[in-house]
Amino acid sequence: MSDLTTFIGRVQIRNPLILAAGILGSTFSTLNRAYQEGFGAVVTKSVGRHPRDGHPNPSVVYIPETDSILNAVGLANPGCIEFGKELVKIHSDVKLIVSIFGSTAEDISSVIQCIENNIGNSKSVAFELNLSCPHVQKVGMLVGTDPKLVYDIVNQAKSITKTAIWIKLTPNVKDITIIGEAAIDAGADALVAINTLKAMLINVEARKPILANLRGGLSGRAIKPIGIRAIYDLYEKFGPKVPLIGVGGIWTWEDIVEYFLAGACSVQIGSVLSQYSSPQFIISELLTGLQKYLVQEGLSLHELRGLAHE
Repeated sequence: MSDLTTFIGRVQIRNPLILAAGILGSTFSTLNRAYQEGFGAVVTKSVGRHPRDGHPNPSVVYIPETDSILNAVGLANPGCIEFGKELVKIHSDVKLIVSIFGSTAEDISSVIQCIENNIGNSKSVAFELNLSCPHVQKVGMLVGTDPKLVYDIVNQAKSITKTAIWIKLTPNVKDITIIGEAAIDAGADALVAINTLKAMLINVEARKPILANLRGGLSGRAIKPIGIRAIYDLYEKFGPKVPLIGVGGIWTWEDIVEYFLAGACSVQIGSVLSQYSSPQFIISELLTGLQKYLVQEGLSLHELRGLAHE
């Protein structure tokens, strides 16, 4: 049996599978359950400084022909104070990553302080800064496409917390490595790639966009090649010294291997959970397949990373 213990910088988790932000991450009970059923770590839904209603329905559309999801939830959340009341109930053994969004360095830093004030500064193993949501004005992607702003956000976040800072990058840029470099130069502990792509669907009978917000973000199986390219480019830029977490379209253990070959040291999964009644089934399937592959090839996870670059 191959050891699946995973290191993301100074963060150690029991296996490389992380629950992606926005999936089962709204309550302490679902986060506890996701971890109990086998994830190595779990990421919360993104939380901001103040409560936010998000976009009206329809806000999520499943696309069966590509096993993909189009969404424009709009970063709906109860605000950091109320969300802290949920997070404080999470079991102490859960490896928790809190996803945070905001429009300025001060905004994001205030959310970090708010969360730590409410749950303590040792409850979470990392903060994942969502600088990549493609369908909300003034936050997310509009923040994460400006290298200077990314640097300022990360630099200030690092100055106020000892908790690891991960940066979730948008694919909706000309060169993802430029944004990644700004984050790393400012002290980011890991890069997470990718978030959803800008996308849209139109109902041909109604002759109108399907989403109430008109535009949304695409996740799921269709975006895996773009996620692989992003991780490959980031690894080519930074090499093994920068922890990279691959996200996008992971459906099988082969997809995990592909991300590792491209340069990831861990992966996040989300959309595939819509196909299962319980996370346990897909997690077991993915980890079993991954372990068999590593034994067959005589490789460890660490040795597998980045082999496509050799």
